Amino acid sequence: MDIPAALRHPLIHQQRFLVTEMIFQLGEISTPIRIRCYREAGSERVTCEQNYYLQTPLQAEPSFESSDDHASTDEAIAAITDEMVTQYQHAEAAGYRPDEGWLLPNRDFD
Repeated sequence: MDIPAALRHPLIHQQRFLVTEMIFQLGEISTPIRIRCYREAGSERVTCEQNYYLQTPLQAEPSFESSDDHASTDEAIAAITDEMVTQYQHAEAAGYRPDEGWLLPNRDFD
């Protein structure tokens, strides 16, 4: 996607365009999880942000998608959701009941 003239000023950085936004629920957790994917202007690079991160009782830290550079929105969404599903299932297998408290809000998501 071309960068509009208004965004080509040297002081304007990190231009990106919204490609998709999706909302889903994870297992028995009723809180909606929202993912937004963006394409960097002048690039095929896809980055995403999410409103919640998952941290089950088995995790020392919440699950963060480690790569912020994907070839497609499908690849980006799969990386995020696959990690959430894996951690959720590990906690269930260890005997933990899914809980809303497993979701940590992303303070930078607006």
